Amino acid sequence: MKTCFETMLADFPIRLEQRADGTFSVTYGAQKKDRLCYETASVELGSAIMHAAACEGRLDYDYD
Repeated sequence: MKTCFETMLADFPIRLEQRADGTFSVTYGAQKKDRLCYETASVELGSAIMHAAACEGRLDYDYD
């Protein structure tokens, strides 16, 4: 498996890996989603990044 992207946010690793068969794996902390297609991996990776950013207080929820 090849690591395509990796970062640490909110003290948890976020990792995108690709298998030889073209499927992806997204790891966020202890959670791992495996054998994902491109589209599903994109959603999972984006969700993990946004959740970690929210946990670190980087997102603004004040819409007034």
